[in-house]
Amino acid sequence: MKISRFKVMLVEIPMRFSVEHSLAKRATAKNVLLAAYSEGQEVGWGESCPREYVTGETLDSVVNTLEKTLCPYFEGREFSSFAQLVTVLSEKGSRMERNQLAAFCALEMALLDLAGKFFHESAGIVLGPIIHERVRYSAVIAFEDPQAVAEAAKMIQQAHFREIKVKLGKDLDNNRNILRIARDILGEDVSLRGDANCAWDGKESIRQLEALAEFNLQGIEQPVLSEDIRGLKMITAARITPVAVDESLCSVTDAEMLIAEKACDIFNIRISKCGGLLNAQRIYQLAEGNGLRCQLGAQVGEMGLLSAAGRHLACRCPDLIWLEGSYGRLLLEEELCEPDLTIGAQGVGMALDTDGIGVEPIAEMLEKYLV
Repeated sequence: MKISRFKVMLVEIPMRFSVEHSLAKRATAKNVLLAAYSEGQEVGWGESCPREYVTGETLDSVVNTLEKTLCPYFEGREFSSFAQLVTVLSEKGSRMERNQLAAFCALEMALLDLAGKFFHESAGIVLGPIIHERVRYSAVIAFEDPQAVAEAAKMIQQAHFREIKVKLGKDLDNNRNILRIARDILGEDVSLRGDANCAWDGKESIRQLEALAEFNLQGIEQPVLSEDIRGLKMITAARITPVAVDESLCSVTDAEMLIAEKACDIFNIRISKCGGLLNAQRIYQLAEGNGLRCQLGAQVGEMGLLSAAGRHLACRCPDLIWLEGSYGRLLLEEELCEPDLTIGAQGVGMALDTDGIGVEPIAEMLEKYLV
């Protein structure tokens, strides 16, 4: 398989409703797509959702990294096997800077998809065999308005989700109100966890978590700023609620540091921010080897390509405690890929085991939303 060329694209897809938290508010999904072509004109697809407040990357910087650095490195290269490409990707990806991780995710996905189709391998095989044929995803409530929270909770109840993440903000009274509404509608049997998206500092986190103990939160995600390792250590040591890190965890180096500092209990692995499947697996293995748990996360607005990558991780890793993503048409006005991986009732999704990544952009839909 000889790689002949690449094409970088931007898409912007309206969302069904605005999603907000303390770091951002968005009503559209703005994603980078990458097409990788072989000499025989087979095509592989990759996707990334850069977030400047996470890895420091923007849409423009990802495009620039792909066009000026990553794609030229692979253009014209020839690979005799799927395993040979994986070896090169693994070596290259392990040395990516934090501000190149989302860009490398798009490249890795596109090449694994291309090589998978060419050599008749599933892209997910880099993670090992399928362990779960069916997996169950969480729902997310991401509103500050009580009425919107109530409406979302009713929809979640009707769909029979059992695990729900609730976005929290700075104000304790509002957080208590949001959680009370969610708990009253969803009942005591569902699992609730919170995500503060860096809204607090260490002392405020402990104050809020003690005050919110009545809601039996199963975890609190990123309560402090990403660089506030001291604050994370303080909250983790308090043992009020298990602490998950998101913005603090992007690279393998981040994972090693967080483990050494005993600064969390749970890693939130998002494929885009972590630099693809191979780095996600490295982080997962580090956690497993050091007594930490992992969850699968998703960037808001992921389309089917990243949903497929997340599905591979969900179905091939044995012990992920929570799964997010594959929201597809639940969040986006339209899904650009087929088959449609939007989760069904109870958040159920099925394993993928076809050649490549497992989904393809629909040409006319891609054309409709290209920027």
